[in-house]
Amino acid sequence: MSETAPKIRARLIDRSGDNPLKIGNLLSRKEQDELRRIAKLVEFPKPGMTIFTRGSDAQFVYVIDSGVVRIARMAANGQRRILAFMVPGDLFGVPDCGVYANTAETVSPARLYKVAWPKLRQVMAREPQLQLTLLIKLAHDFRQAQRQMMMLGQQSAHQRLALFLLDFMRNPGFFDEKLSRLTLPVNRFDLADYLGTTRETATRAFTRLEEEGLVKRINAQTIHVLSLKGLQQLQHGPSRRRGNADG
Repeated sequence: MSETAPKIRARLIDRSGDNPLKIGNLLSRKEQDELRRIAKLVEFPKPGMTIFTRGSDAQFVYVIDSGVVRIARMAANGQRRILAFMVPGDLFGVPDCGVYANTAETVSPARLYKVAWPKLRQVMAREPQLQLTLLIKLAHDFRQAQRQMMMLGQQSAHQRLALFLLDFMRNPGFFDEKLSRLTLPVNRFDLADYLGTTRETATRAFTRLEEEGLVKRINAQTIHVLSLKGLQQLQHGPSRRRGNADG
């Protein structure tokens, strides 16, 4: 296994000033060594590969070394809802009553560390700090779920898009601060399903951000951010009103 320990990020609900934290900042050297010992590196060479499905036995917990993973669930009407995008350093797949609560698929080629859940529980029994770290992660996931519910219910499509862009801009792997360029690792289908809208509405949301002078699309995956302050103000702006929503 790599000599560099996996990273686990504990993020605030608004993720302002949010930076990834090395697991070494949270765990002792002994705990890091234990985690390396029980983890196995697995590779998913193509996008769209299934890591696990909702309702299946939760045998492993995963930490992303490289690539992007989407966490999704099918609604009762058959529509896919993307709940989160996991990026390098994120941990996911914690069991819910012994099974996975959602489906996880690769957005891009990915390298993951997988840890058998029973072995991780054994380590946590010996290392209380690891239990605390996992609790922090679970609390973060719960806050993120609450945040997305509020976002879908109260914000317009272009506000939700602004928040999505700001989220990825906080990750230096996707945002070149010197050039103010953001590389989006997701396609238009994933973006629309995450925003809870149609591809056409997501496209109009991008157009509106461009018309307001906040961003400029260079190509399908590269965004020139013209006004960081404007995006930040927009995400905290007035919620959409009934009859005047754009998504």
